[in-house]
Amino acid sequence: MTYQVIASGSEGNSVLYHDHILVDIGVPFASIKPHLYKIQLVLLTHQHGDHLNLDTLRRLCAERPTVRVGCGEWMFQYLAGIRNIDVLKIGVEYDYTHFTLTPVKLYHDVDNCGYKIFRNGHKIFHATDTAHLNGIQARGYDLYALEHSYDEDVIGKIIADKEAAGQYAYEKGAINSHLSEQAARQFIFNNAGENYEVLRLHESRREYSKI
Repeated sequence: MTYQVIASGSEGNSVLYHDHILVDIGVPFASIKPHLYKIQLVLLTHQHGDHLNLDTLRRLCAERPTVRVGCGEWMFQYLAGIRNIDVLKIGVEYDYTHFTLTPVKLYHDVDNCGYKIFRNGHKIFHATDTAHLNGIQARGYDLYALEHSYDEDVIGKIIADKEAAGQYAYEKGAINSHLSEQAARQFIFNNAGENYEVLRLHESRREYSKI
């Protein structure tokens, strides 16, 4: 199996690729325990708690001292007590012997990145928590693991209804920091070849319609 979604959404995020590469660890330790002895590398994107559970990461690293942790330089300050950290630069390809990867700049309300992951000719593009994917290319990839957070056709009505009822409409912030269904589909249309798979990530389960 190319991937296994451990969790995706506002409650927690963690996806295992090729059995060994964990992108984000915003989940309790019990969620990753079944994969404990497979994980070789944890890739972090940003510091929000649904993407980084520091207690889980510390316990993983304590039980698996050889596990490496890859992240952008903005994450280093949040990783006190973590060893084997690889500080990765945006746009640089890194060779981990059995696979390579390249961090990609994303556009959230904090510094954030996605990842291009390459193994044995198989190409994965992973991106969540980003307002857009402007200027990014991933032509002919095998897997597009993309945020599909909200539907542009209905979010305006949701915001209007909440404000009319005197409620806080957190969706107003979401449209400036998360990727819509339509933007994700357009990116795939612009980049995908004939054979590809889409992994829908970070879908809202309550407020937004699914396509």
